[in-house]
Amino acid sequence: MRRLGLLALGAAMLMSPARSHADEHNGYPNIDLPTMGGKQLWGDTFLFAGWRIQENLITGHSRLLDPDDVRRAWGSDEQCLTAFNEIRDAEHIEPNGRHLVLMLHGLFRSKDSFGDMPERLLEAGYEATGLNYPSMQESVRASADRLNLLLDRLEATDRVSFVTHSLGSIVLRVALAAQPAWRERVALHRIVLIAPPSKGSAVANLLADFPPYQWLTGDAGQELTYEAAAELPGLDAPFGIIAGGRGDGEGYNRLLDGDDDGTVAVAETRLEGALDFMVVDSLHSFVHTNEQSIEGVLAFLENGCFSCP
Repeated sequence: MRRLGLLALGAAMLMSPARSHADEHNGYPNIDLPTMGGKQLWGDTFLFAGWRIQENLITGHSRLLDPDDVRRAWGSDEQCLTAFNEIRDAEHIEPNGRHLVLMLHGLFRSKDSFGDMPERLLEAGYEATGLNYPSMQESVRASADRLNLLLDRLEATDRVSFVTHSLGSIVLRVALAAQPAWRERVALHRIVLIAPPSKGSAVANLLADFPPYQWLTGDAGQELTYEAAAELPGLDAPFGIIAGGRGDGEGYNRLLDGDDDGTVAVAETRLEGALDFMVVDSLHSFVHTNEQSIEGVLAFLENGCFSCP
């Protein structure tokens, strides 16, 4: 695979468990230890109450992680699902609620990038979790397909809402435009887009032909240009937008026009049909962990606006 290739494969082999005992669920040896990172090598394929099954992009094998990111089983997807179902029955695992709030991270980031937001959503009564997808290793279309396949496998969920950061908004728009099967049985509630490059990004436009940028961001980086963004579908569900900026009309980056968060201009975040729009004083990498943003997300999911009268 591009960039990480054989180096990543070697790392994956080195991190395989010592063959000290056979896992009772699938016959593969396993030691219950926390994972050692590598989030750009793994994509979630199943989520339930903080547990997740992930697929390795290099080897194609799967692993079952508990809410603390401890690997509890590995092998094929089917074997991991069997292992989870046995653990679920034995430990009586249940979600926090039947309304899932799924958080989609941005480029370079992971499911763990949302700060206090997951905990705050759980306290509010939602089942909340971040999705991990290898944003640097696959195209937006591939990530969107991965998202829809995961949502097709949802259990104990009646409604789903989304909170996205940056590139996550593009992945979601492409996924929803595919008219996925899960929407026939799960209601789509509300969406909050945080620092979304809705119209594309001037930064991506400027760097699109720069080899280091191409190497670092892969296919996804090319899908953040103005030309690519112009081809994106809209959203057919209630949504609001939180942008980052200084509120002074100039922003953090003098190379961008108007207010901005250092990476995306406020004007670039706008998307027709938004129910509400809010600007918080923050740089791009921190807009989604900003306290004002978290309060805005909670308010929008509950009432459809960021600061309702």
